[in-house]
Amino acid sequence: MISEGSTNGQASEGEVEQETPANTGKQASGNGSAKAATSTEELQNKLQEAEKKYLYLYSEFENFRRRNERERQDFLKFGHEGFLRDLLQVTDNFERALAHAKSLSSEKGTPLAQVVQGIEMIHHQLSEALKGQGVNQVPSVGQKFDPAVHEAVGEEEADSDPGTVVKEANKGYQLHGRLLRPARVMLAKKI
Repeated sequence: MISEGSTNGQASEGEVEQETPANTGKQASGNGSAKAATSTEELQNKLQEAEKKYLYLYSEFENFRRRNERERQDFLKFGHEGFLRDLLQVTDNFERALAHAKSLSSEKGTPLAQVVQGIEMIHHQLSEALKGQGVNQVPSVGQKFDPAVHEAVGEEEADSDPGTVVKEANKGYQLHGRLLRPARVMLAKKI
């Protein structure tokens, strides 16, 4: 704005010079393209950052999803591990009772022999149910001692190589390949 009191056409102190359309156009064309370029670069940088964040979050979510799926599968496979350990103790007692009953019953057709036969059938049914749940017996007798699946409880003299399993005190079991209970074994020692 040009003041009436100024003679040379300059604005006095406190007054602002009014921009003419000619002035504005020159500044806008120079500043406008620089601002537009800067604005475009900023937007591209922000877009790239947003894409990086999106990819990072997407990959984190996929890892989370996979981890949850793996944990769910493990829970389905191994969630009943404690119950199966308790059931293995019942199986051990069944086997002990069966071995004792067989030692008492040598004659076929006697009532005791029929009880033994019934116990054998129940034991077989229990073993099949355990196999159906993914429980498998760890091979022991005649194998080399493996601390990953065997627990040594003693040694006895035998004709086998030292360190070979000669007797099982308790059978060992695995659940879907994971050790459920180690086999408690006796090892051969030199005579």
